Amino acid sequence: MPQPRDDDHDHDRDSTATHEATAHAPGLDTEFYEIEGDVSTAEFLAVARVYAREVSRNYGLSVDVDDLEWEVSKRAKRRAGAVKYRNGEPETVSLTWELFQERGWGAAAETIRHELVHVHLLNEDGDPSHGSAFERWADRLQTPVTCELFAEPNWWVECQSCGSEMARYRESKLVKNPDAYRCGGCGGDLRSRENAGDD
Repeated sequence: MPQPRDDDHDHDRDSTATHEATAHAPGLDTEFYEIEGDVSTAEFLAVARVYAREVSRNYGLSVDVDDLEWEVSKRAKRRAGAVKYRNGEPETVSLTWELFQERGWGAAAETIRHELVHVHLLNEDGDPSHGSAFERWADRLQTPVTCELFAEPNWWVECQSCGSEMARYRESKLVKNPDAYRCGGCGGDLRSRENAGDD
């Protein structure tokens, strides 16, 4: 996986919007572009780019799909997609293969729309955030701002006081030494445990 450039924008968004809601919205017809999970990554990216062109054109986004690199990440576990950029200029849209495999084309199409909003706002205002402008565009393009977990984490870090849990996919410092950290919500002690698959 390439190292992040200046900035990598991770996309975490709620992937609960339905196919039907977007099937008849102008430029959001996910059913027309729907593909099955048995396609190659090259086929997936080709359809993703064509779909992105239609969304960009129909919604007047300042996105030139052909000026962007498009890639599939087979390693990402915590994000559905990302826009990689340097000096405020979007360069690459990365889409997570596991999301497509687990949730299907509808979730992938939502992710494409989400990432297009990031590219548009970077081009217009240099803004990679999920702020109010992003929320307005996300609402217009019927794409959530955050996502639910779509891959099982390898570890959970839990607050002993308030019970909040954080999913972790790598054996980070927090996982290895939870006693060196405190809960961001209540200040309580943390503990980590390997995911037994029953959570």
